[in-house]
Amino acid sequence: MSAKLQGLVPALSAGLIAGIRTILGAAAMVALIMPGSLADGFAPVLEVLLIGSVILAAGVAALSTYPGSVAQVQDGPAVILGVMATTLAAAMQGTAQPATVILLILACANVAAMAAGLVFYGLGKFHLGALVRFIPYPVIGGFVAGSGLLILMGAMRVIVGGDLNFETMDGMLEPLRLARWLAGLAFGVALLLVLRRFSHPLLVPGMLFAAVLAYHLALIAGGVTSADAQAAGLLLGPFPDSTGLSLPPWTRLSPEGWVQLTAQIPTISAIILVSVVALLLNASGLELATRSDLDINRELRAAGIANVVSGALGGAVGFHGLSASLLGARMGTNSRLIGISAGLICAVVLFAGSSLLGYMPKAILGGLLFTMGAGLLVEWLYDGRAKLPRQDYAILCVIVAVIGSVGILAGVVVGIGIAMAIFVLSYSRVRVIRQELTGAEYRSNVDRSPAARAALVAQGNSIRIIMLEGFIFFGTAYSVLTQVQERLSNPASKLRYLVIDFRDVPASDSSAMSAFSKIQAHCERLQCTLLFTRVNQTIEAQLRQAGVTSNTQQVLFFDDLDSALEFCEDGVLANDENSRVHNAHSIWDRIGRALPAGTSMTDFMTYLVPRTYEPGELLLTQGAPPTEIIFIESGRVTVRLSFPDGRSIRLLSMTVGTMMGEIGVYLKQPRTASAIADLQTQAFILTTDKLREMETRHPPLANALHFTMVGLVSERLTNNTGLIQRLLN
Repeated sequence: MSAKLQGLVPALSAGLIAGIRTILGAAAMVALIMPGSLADGFAPVLEVLLIGSVILAAGVAALSTYPGSVAQVQDGPAVILGVMATTLAAAMQGTAQPATVILLILACANVAAMAAGLVFYGLGKFHLGALVRFIPYPVIGGFVAGSGLLILMGAMRVIVGGDLNFETMDGMLEPLRLARWLAGLAFGVALLLVLRRFSHPLLVPGMLFAAVLAYHLALIAGGVTSADAQAAGLLLGPFPDSTGLSLPPWTRLSPEGWVQLTAQIPTISAIILVSVVALLLNASGLELATRSDLDINRELRAAGIANVVSGALGGAVGFHGLSASLLGARMGTNSRLIGISAGLICAVVLFAGSSLLGYMPKAILGGLLFTMGAGLLVEWLYDGRAKLPRQDYAILCVIVAVIGSVGILAGVVVGIGIAMAIFVLSYSRVRVIRQELTGAEYRSNVDRSPAARAALVAQGNSIRIIMLEGFIFFGTAYSVLTQVQERLSNPASKLRYLVIDFRDVPASDSSAMSAFSKIQAHCERLQCTLLFTRVNQTIEAQLRQAGVTSNTQQVLFFDDLDSALEFCEDGVLANDENSRVHNAHSIWDRIGRALPAGTSMTDFMTYLVPRTYEPGELLLTQGAPPTEIIFIESGRVTVRLSFPDGRSIRLLSMTVGTMMGEIGVYLKQPRTASAIADLQTQAFILTTDKLREMETRHPPLANALHFTMVGLVSERLTNNTGLIQRLLN
C-alpha cells in the first residue's frame, strides 16, 4: 500500500501542474484568438478550449503508448484561428452581428478539430506516421518558427491592447498603456531568459503567479479596483461564475453560417497541416527525451479519436504537449493518472472556477504568449543559424518571412513548394543506375567451356546490363534514357542486347515509363534486343500502358536476370564458330596439354566410365557423399540448391566440355546441391576409388588432372574477383 501511495503522489502532483499549465495556456490563447472587437467571445472561446483540454488530456492518456502523455490545446492551431478571427471580424464588420462572427469562429474550431482528428486517425490507421520524415528539416523549421512569429505578433497585440502600427505609436506613451505594455514585455523577456537557462516544471506557474500578484498589488497601490481594471480592458474578464455548457457551436450554425464556414477550408487545411507536423515532432521528441519506443501510428490514432470527440462536443484542436508529457519523467513517475488528473483539473475550472481567470491581466498573458513565440523564433532563427547549413537556414528564413508578411496559408504553400523543389533537386542527383556492366564482366550461371567463355569475353561488350535502384520518377528515368542513347549511338559498342534490371525498384511514377518506351524505339531502330528483368506487376503494367510491348522478339521480359543473360549469351555464341567447334573437346584438350611426355589421353580415359543420363535424372544429390567427378561430354545439366520449405534456386548450368563434383571430392564434404539433366546428357564418371588408383599406379595422369582442376578453379576465382571489384567501383 505504501509503495502504491508513493507512486500515486508524484503522478497526481504532475497531473496538477500539467492541468494548471494547460489552463493558463488556454487563458493566454483566448487573448490570442479573439480580437479586441469581439471581446464578448472571450468566455465562449475559453469554454471551447477547456472542453478540448478535458477530452484531449483524458483521451490521449488512456490510449497513448507512453502512459505519461499529456495532450493539450496547442498554440500552433490557435494562432491560425486568431488570424482567421481577426480577418473575419474586419470583413464582416457592419454586415453581421458580433455574436454571429463569434459563433462562426467557434464552429471553425470545432470542425478543424474533427477534420484534424480524422486525418490523424487515417495516418495512423494506414501506418503513415513516418511521412513527416520526408518533409525537409528547414521546411519544418520554417513552419514552426513562422508559427512562433505569428504568436509573437499576437502577443504584442495583447500586450499593447490593440494593433501595433505607426498610427498607434503615439498612444503607447500614455501612462496607463505604457505601464501595461512595459509590464507585459518585461514579464515575457524575463520568463524567456529564465527558461533558456533553467528547466523546472514549477518555473512557469511560479513566475506567472508572482507576476499576477505583483500586477494586482500595483493596481491597488494606484487606487485602481478590479472592476475598473476590467472595465478598462486590463484584465481578461469579467467572466460568468461558471461558463456552463451549451450545444456545441457547430450544431448551432445556420445554413448561411455553413456556407461561410466552407470558405474557411483553406484555413482549416493549414490548421491540419501544422497540427500533423507538430504532433509528429512532439511525439518524436518525447520518444527521444524518454528513451522509449513509441508507436507513432498509435499516437496518431489516439490523438485522432480524442480530437474527433473534442470537436464533436464543442472543443478545439490539440495533441501531445512535449513539456507537459515530460513532467512525469522529471518527477520519477510514468502513469496514465497524470493526463487523467490534468483533464480533471481543467474540468473543475470549466464547470466551477473559470470566473477566477477573469482577474488574469491581459499584459501578463501577452507576456506568456511573447515567451512562447519568441522562444520558437530564438530556437530556430538564432540557435539555428549555427546549426543549419546556409542553404537550409535561408529556406527557413524565407518561409518565416512569407508567413509574417503574407500569412500562414501563403507560408504553407511556399513551404510545400520548397519541399517539392528540394525533393526534385535532391532526387534528380540520386544515381538511379546502381551498376552498369557488360557481358564480359557479368555472366549467367551457366558454366561453359573455356572456348565459349573466351568468346563471351571477346564479344561481351555487345551485351549491356543496367541495374536500377530506388523509386523512379520522370527526372531519373530520363537520365537512364540519356545514358542508353549514348551507348546505342556509339558505333564501337556494337550493342546487340540491352538488359535493364528492376530488382531494386519497388515503385515508379507512371509518367516516367515514357522514357522506357523511347528506349524501346531506339533499340528497335538499331536492331538491339531489349530485355526487362525482375519487374514487379505494378511497374510492368505501367510499362505496357506507356507503350512498351513484348509482342516481338525485340522486347522480352524475364523473371530473373540469370535467365536473361543466358538468353543473350546463347545468342552471342550461336554466331561464334570457334566456340561451337571446340566445345566437345575443350576439357580433354586442357587435360591433354597438362599430360607429361610418355602418357596419353587413352591412358587417362581407361579410368573413366561412360554413362547416359535422361532428362530429369539426378547426376548428383544434395546431401549425398562425394563419390565421383563427372565430365560432361554432351547435353546440359542444372545445379540446384533446395531449401527446407520446398523452394529451390538455380546455382549453375553445366554445358559441353565442363566438369562437376570436384570440389566435394577435394573437400570430402557432402554434396551442397543437386545436379539434374536438362537434356539427354552423355558423361564420363571418375569415381574416388579410380582416382586413388590413378594416383597410385599413374601419378603423372593424376597430376595432370589435379593441375587442370586447379587452373579451372583459379580462373573462376579470378573472374569473381574482377566482378566484385567492378561492382564496388
